[in-house]
Amino acid sequence: MPYTHRQIREAFHLLFLERLVQLTDPRLYALKGGANLRFFFGSPRYSEDMDLDALGGSVQTLKKNGYRVLNDRSFRRSLAALGVADLEVGDPERAKHTATTQRFRARLVTAAGEVWPTKVEFSRRPYVQPVAETGASMVVGTVSPELMRAYRRLAFQCQHYAGGAAVVQKLSALANRAQPQVRDAFDLYVLWLGGHWGDAAATLAGEERERAQETLVAFTYADYRDQVADYLVPEVAAEYATAERWNDICGVLFELLDTGQS
Repeated sequence: MPYTHRQIREAFHLLFLERLVQLTDPRLYALKGGANLRFFFGSPRYSEDMDLDALGGSVQTLKKNGYRVLNDRSFRRSLAALGVADLEVGDPERAKHTATTQRFRARLVTAAGEVWPTKVEFSRRPYVQPVAETGASMVVGTVSPELMRAYRRLAFQCQHYAGGAAVVQKLSALANRAQPQVRDAFDLYVLWLGGHWGDAAATLAGEERERAQETLVAFTYADYRDQVADYLVPEVAAEYATAERWNDICGVLFELLDTGQS
């Protein structure tokens, strides 16, 4: 059975990450965002892009290593085995590689001629500190073996943000993004279901909590349907795509923000 375009992007992210930690010092990166939740916390939501924090090394070294992965023959052969007939890499000279952000853009071309764009972005602005009840912000973990089996690969280890730190990141995003994203609310709900909320809401200032609540109630079911429900794995799509489930998510998160408790 051929892979869907969401799976093809996910396979690209997994293979990129696997090759990156093989070729470079894995301590220099920490996976975050939706890919972190999908690979380590059982989130049913696919991501179009993958985000990491760069924790050391130079901009030029990361630039060199990123394109080294993208042009690696073994990496491309692995993609081909999953249905990616060609990998079109963005022009390195036009890509964003600054002291704060580095982006590696690619277009995944299937044998049928379909083209699916994606990117891997590294930030050099890590801002999550250890949270009282969650221990260290970053941990080394094993990517979900079940997820890797879907792409006929063995699981591997990489550094990523722990559950409590991921909650803090997502709360900050919900409160402070210039362009709010409803996926932040869904991701927070997934982390709450996994028991990772803890006292994370207490890290937000009162005005930030209010902004997070205001952002939450401003989202519509149409936002959720188009930006989250359409990205869910088929096994849970019917259960999670309803307006009733979205209302439940909003209610749970609003109360958590109100009390700051798990």
